Amino acid sequence: MMPTIHYELTGRGLLILLGLVLAALLILSAVWFWISPAYAIGGGIGLVLLVRGAIALVTPSQKID
Repeated sequence: MMPTIHYELTGRGLLILLGLVLAALLILSAVWFWISPAYAIGGGIGLVLLVRGAIALVTPSQKID
């Protein structure tokens, strides 16, 4: 039997999540404007990979028969 992971998302947790997303977007836009679009694109791709990896760590694996 596969373990079940249960998450509860409260209103405060949602606000924190949205705040973190907004902060990341502001940082990437500042990097785009002041340094270089290439660094901002690379940072955005790295951020997406980091989030996907974190989700993969907490997602139960698929059982192959």
